[in-house]
Amino acid sequence: MADMAEMAQEALFADEPTLRVGELAARLTRAVAAAFPGEVWVRGEVDGLRAPNQSGHVYLNLCERNSRRGPTSTVSVALFRADRLRVERELRDWPGFRLADGLEVRVRGRVQYAYGRITLVVSAIDPVHTLGRLAADRERVLRALAAEGLLEANRGLRLGPVPLHVAVVTRAGSAACEDVLAELRTSGLGFRVSLVDAQVQGTAAVPSMLRALTAAARLRPDAVLLVRGGGARTDLAPFDDERLARAVARSPVPVVAGVGHEIDSTVADEVAHTSAKTPTAAAGVVVGLVASAVDRAEAAWAGVARRGTAAAAVAGGQLDERVARLTARAERALAVATGSLDRRAAIAQRAAGVRLGREAARLDGLGRRVDRSRLVGRLDRLDGELVAAGSRLRRTAGRRLERAERDLAARAALASAADPARVLARGFTVTRTADGRLVRRAGDVAAGHALVTTLADGAVRSTVDEEAP
Repeated sequence: MADMAEMAQEALFADEPTLRVGELAARLTRAVAAAFPGEVWVRGEVDGLRAPNQSGHVYLNLCERNSRRGPTSTVSVALFRADRLRVERELRDWPGFRLADGLEVRVRGRVQYAYGRITLVVSAIDPVHTLGRLAADRERVLRALAAEGLLEANRGLRLGPVPLHVAVVTRAGSAACEDVLAELRTSGLGFRVSLVDAQVQGTAAVPSMLRALTAAARLRPDAVLLVRGGGARTDLAPFDDERLARAVARSPVPVVAGVGHEIDSTVADEVAHTSAKTPTAAAGVVVGLVASAVDRAEAAWAGVARRGTAAAAVAGGQLDERVARLTARAERALAVATGSLDRRAAIAQRAAGVRLGREAARLDGLGRRVDRSRLVGRLDRLDGELVAAGSRLRRTAGRRLERAERDLAARAALASAADPARVLARGFTVTRTADGRLVRRAGDVAAGHALVTTLADGAVRSTVDEEAP
């Protein structure tokens, strides 16, 4: 029974017509030609754009995305060499347009079936559609960001006065990257540069830059430089993307954008903390901030030095006055001590003479009343007492003289410590005018005055060229 069923089915299929491959291809060709007798305009997103091959032809796909990650409808596109050269000549009037993956374009061509596939053979490209769409999308994104208050979000962050740690987000090795690095390097300032590589053109540019901005923020730099060199307006389309704009606006680090040439402006420029005209100018923003901080620091140190010099001059004058007073006091004290010592010595000498005179007179009186033997014994005793008294007197006078000498030495040491010559030997100087007046402050002299500066080993003469401010 099964065999009979199979035979019946084969007999049924045998009655159906069978086409050769060539016949099917011919029918498809005629069907396509009938459905599309002339050229048509087609709008879609460029995908898989390839450079011209050896024959000069360009191939790409046009696709329609149902969603960012959903399925797509795709048609193959061919731009043959003759049409490509003519289209390129026509597009020279539109320097802002350049074919690139991810762009929405409007093209005209004929639909044909050949080599087993349907292909749109392009003969013209409408740059107005693409550029107008980019401009419209840009305005839409700006309005949405403005409504959410994101245009000023990153600008509200504080960009420090000395942003020495810089994260550079761009394509490593590109001209823009080298321009930025050269600007930072030739500034002579101690920048710490963290290069974060990112695609800046094509369909992969936006996701790549989003990842790079996140990685850059993790490095906690003082500023992020988001840069790209010049190109056609369509080349800069990723920098108008709403996702990138929101990432820049919400970055926890101030973003300095330098995209394209001086005439270019992108949404990324609008939401960045600071917008520069070129990548080199973006690097110049942080160089200028650090250079200004260095100038302010040097000016502050110069002011400190001026005030220190003025204070040293005042202190020097006060020191000279104190040295003069101390020297005068020491000399007076030394004179008083010397006079006191002389008086004490004279008093001691007179007291000794009076004592000796009294003792001699007493001995004479005793000699007249006692015999010679008793006199001799008494004289011997008195002589011993006299010798002892002289010794005591000498000791007393010696101790007083030693105390006076120690006092005198101490005062002399004090006077020596305050000696102006020793002060000069420590590096201080004393400046006087030509008539001998001491210069204590800058206002004591004027331009043209002759000065004499005394040092430890001599004097230097000078003339004031300019009054102090």
